[in-house]
Amino acid sequence: MVLVALVAYVAIVVAMMTGESVARAAAVGDVANNTPWVLPSMPPKCAAQQIDSGNVGGCVISDYGTPDSKGWGTPPFPYSAPGSERLAGWKWLGWSYNKSEALTAWEAAMTVNAESFGRIRKEQLRAPQESFYLFRGFLSEIQESGYRINDAMAYNFRCTSNTRKDCSGLDARSLSFHSWGLAVDINVVANPEVRYYPDPAVGGSACATPMKTDLPQWVVQTAEKWGLLWGGYGWNGGCASPSSNKSSILRDPMHFEFRGTPEQAIAIARFNGVAIDDPTIVTNATGKNVSRIFGDDRFASAAAAAGQWPSANTVFVANGNSFPDSLAAGVAAAGLSVPLLLVTSTSVPESTKGQLARLKPKSIIVAGGPAVVSDDVLAQIRSITKVKPKRIAGDDRYLTAEMLTRAAVYGGKSAEVWVASGRDFQDPLIASSAAAMYRQPFVLIDGQGSLTATQRELFASLGVTSINLVAAPGTVSPAMIAELWSLGTVTTFEAWDVSERSVSVWAELPQTSGVALATSQNFPDALAAVPFARYGSALMLVPGPCVPSVTYGAITRLASSNVTLFGGPVALATPVETLSLC
Repeated sequence: MVLVALVAYVAIVVAMMTGESVARAAAVGDVANNTPWVLPSMPPKCAAQQIDSGNVGGCVISDYGTPDSKGWGTPPFPYSAPGSERLAGWKWLGWSYNKSEALTAWEAAMTVNAESFGRIRKEQLRAPQESFYLFRGFLSEIQESGYRINDAMAYNFRCTSNTRKDCSGLDARSLSFHSWGLAVDINVVANPEVRYYPDPAVGGSACATPMKTDLPQWVVQTAEKWGLLWGGYGWNGGCASPSSNKSSILRDPMHFEFRGTPEQAIAIARFNGVAIDDPTIVTNATGKNVSRIFGDDRFASAAAAAGQWPSANTVFVANGNSFPDSLAAGVAAAGLSVPLLLVTSTSVPESTKGQLARLKPKSIIVAGGPAVVSDDVLAQIRSITKVKPKRIAGDDRYLTAEMLTRAAVYGGKSAEVWVASGRDFQDPLIASSAAAMYRQPFVLIDGQGSLTATQRELFASLGVTSINLVAAPGTVSPAMIAELWSLGTVTTFEAWDVSERSVSVWAELPQTSGVALATSQNFPDALAAVPFARYGSALMLVPGPCVPSVTYGAITRLASSNVTLFGGPVALATPVETLSLC
């Protein structure tokens, strides 16, 4: 009866959860005029000052350069050299290499839409976080103003459509912007890529030949407001106007791409109303981009982390002063691609209030019972958001964590899980961040006790055959390890040093675009960082004053160009910004 009630309760909570959403401005241009723009004239090129300010409406960002040269990372490539055999780990689907084994880490770093918006299905839009803001804003605005989207795709790993899409005989210079998630195609049939020539009856320029498209001018103007270059102007310089002199022109009206840097994408998104906190960016001698997300205290630091979300339909709330009931909240938030905020047992800090007001969640999930987060705190949250918070709470930390896990994976299956003992915070943070990255469940156990009946049922319902146990030596008893072995194959991550232990869970990860560093001496900063693992940011714990050599080695091996520090200079000292070794 207890298990039935537990599952029923979790089902009710899950039914109330929805994913992220985004704050928007409005479409521009004459939205009442839906005449297809078949003979367009290109606006002037944006000046550098305009791009850096984010105010790019009425101009185009047209400077060409490969995305890796602009800070978007270097993707793997299916061939070691032009004309060579395709490398292992790559599978051509006929239109892309998406979901190839070789792309696991590259794709894990992408952001996806956690819920549908307009006619864009859940998880249909995939792009880096910075460009995701732009595509989400553009597609939302044109739909809200009446343009019907029948199909749309951003990330699609392939070479350009006017070469060989499977990249055979080519090198990485032929990769499409889609491979970085820096382009989106919409309504392919209505907006085909076609090479146009002058009308033989009248001669003149190919630029004067009307193209096939259903896009009105205001849709293109809205794209330009979001920094996106339209393929309908034509490639290789395009047609500045119908009177431009071209013997032929390849027009691609389905296609919109971003040619700026990640920092410029953030500036444009912010100018258009997307609320994003300002991390301090440092490019150091190692060639890494190091940013710091922090506030005046642990609550403000968690609020700054939540500030990376433009908005969120669901927010998780946990006690920032007491780790036991909070440990599984981070990975539960990651499972829904939403942020985590911290409170005390009796009050809501001002920084948390500010984010609750800004994010405008439609559902709020509180981890822990009244002894952990008081009813008065729930009342304060309700007064700020006008939303009644829902608790996920068990009789102890283990049942609370189990209920959070059930909420995050309700109804799902997973042959592989991550497990850690709840008697301290370090191992659960390591295990839960790995669970978030690999999109697998996390189970908190009593390392010196035995599994509960409901935990055993959870393993069975998930279909578990493989268990990853993060455990400092001596923290999990031989009896518990034997019990876990009775449920599946156990792989133990048990290095004595906590930094080494936190690195070891990424040993089989071939590459990632980001690494998150947090102090191993306390839990709140790392807890707030766990949801970022969902987007491909590998969390590693460091002592605070410096970076251990094992951590630096992992950052180098993973080819991570972006390192984010979670916590202020008290938690992670200034030398960590330059990845100074211990």
